[in-house]
Amino acid sequence: MKRYLFGLLTGLLLPLTALAQTERVGVNTRTPTEDMDVKGSLRIQTLPKKGEGITTNSSGNYDSGKGNLYAPDRVLVANQHGVVGMMNAVWPLFFYMPSIVLPTDTSDPAYLGTAFEIDLYQKYYDQFTPSPIPSAYTARNPSATTPLPVVARGDLDYFVTYYDNAVFSNVQVDDTGRLRYSLVNPSSPDVTEKTFMNVVFRRK
Repeated sequence: MKRYLFGLLTGLLLPLTALAQTERVGVNTRTPTEDMDVKGSLRIQTLPKKGEGITTNSSGNYDSGKGNLYAPDRVLVANQHGVVGMMNAVWPLFFYMPSIVLPTDTSDPAYLGTAFEIDLYQKYYDQFTPSPIPSAYTARNPSATTPLPVVARGDLDYFVTYYDNAVFSNVQVDDTGRLRYSLVNPSSPDVTEKTFMNVVFRRK
């Protein structure tokens, strides 16, 4: 009987010892690589809705009275290995840059002698953060009370998905969102209804 109890206790303590050493928990895996590693699908049967009381207070501690209302402001994302992380705001992974007019006149201050340079990020920032906020928006619905979310410059990738190659040439955009382009015919560019660029921002 004593031998049986010893074997039972050993069987219970060994997994706990391994858990204490690794400080990681694995489900269907003996080699967890994160604090919680699930090899398979994950199900959460109950998720709080916005405005519902939750048992985690504003300090991150337990509150049985559910005095803190659920107010989600993060988006869960995952990499190719399934490691879950978060994005800092509820926002699409990519979006088109707001419309702006691209200069084609070489007398414009954006012309640097051989090419034009436009700070795409700054143009986006200026349109999304008018001052004062939010009353200075050109138009908004009456119940809009908060400003549009703005992604930091370094948290974006920048793509030019279309441009009029009869007018623009040497189109480039750097890691900070600055667009550079030249004109096919600087003295007399052939501007038409097709003379525009499509610019897409993608969250990293």
